[in-house]
Amino acid sequence: MSSLPPQRRGGPTAGPGLGPGRGAPKLSPREGAAQAEARLGLPCFHAGQKVQGVFSCVADQFQINNRGVLPACPQCGEIVWAYTGGGPRPVPEGEESAAAAPAAPAAAAKVEEGVKLDAPPPPKVQENVKLEP
Repeated sequence: MSSLPPQRRGGPTAGPGLGPGRGAPKLSPREGAAQAEARLGLPCFHAGQKVQGVFSCVADQFQINNRGVLPACPQCGEIVWAYTGGGPRPVPEGEESAAAAPAAPAAAAKVEEGVKLDAPPPPKVQENVKLEP
C-alpha cells in the first residue's frame, strides 16, 4: 500500500471497513499534483487541465497521449498524471509559463570594449580528393 500516492492511501484514522483514501486528509487536485511532482521529480498535472503530451497515471502508470483536457485514469480513477514526454514542461492552457513570468534578472554578462578578436585561420583546400573508397 506504500506504493500508492498519498491521496489514495488510508490515513491514520483508517480502520476496519475504511478503504484507501478514506480517513486521509483531503487534498485539492492542485495539491495532489504538487505532492506527486515533489515525490516523482516529474512535472505533474491533474484531471481537468488542458495540456498536451504523453502522460502516465501516478498510481498505475497507465499511459495516454493527451491532446485536450486530462481525464481521470480509465483504469484506476486517479486524477493526477505525470508528464513523461520529452522536452520542456508543458504549460496548461490558461496558465502562464514560469519562463514568461517576470523573473529575477540574471547575472549581467561582462562587457569589454576594445578587445581584439583573433580571426581563425582560413580553411585548407585540397583538390582531387576521392570521397568514395
